[in-house]
Amino acid sequence: MPVIFQYAVKVVNGRSNGEVVAPGEYWTAINVHNPFHFTPVDISKKVVAANPSEKPGKIFGPFRGAHLEPGEALEIDRRDVAEHIGSDEFLKGYIVIESVTELDVVAVYTAIGREETIQTFHTERVTPRILEVREIGE
Repeated sequence: MPVIFQYAVKVVNGRSNGEVVAPGEYWTAINVHNPFHFTPVDISKKVVAANPSEKPGKIFGPFRGAHLEPGEALEIDRRDVAEHIGSDEFLKGYIVIESVTELDVVAVYTAIGREETIQTFHTERVTPRILEVREIGE
């Protein structure tokens, strides 16, 4: 049965006034690499907001496509997220990436405080969830 590799990457972007996370400016950059030597890959991605107080957030869809040749990489950064949601407002949520092949997906998180200098830096390799593709009626 065919499978889809799905990556749900946490994203925190924009200026926080301190209501939900510490006051400051947050950036998330997601690097996506096609590790295969001979296989091009198409990926799909969408943004999903996560609201506080256990309220579901908006899904900024539909999925948008991208293409990577063997060995190529791309980055989904704060500007790309702003384009998906239609503004540069503060956002906490997920970038959901799907592909029919496994990818290297690494998130880079940075934040600055009141002094306008970097306060934190963190990287995280994101592991895929494997979804089985089933035909209707199976």
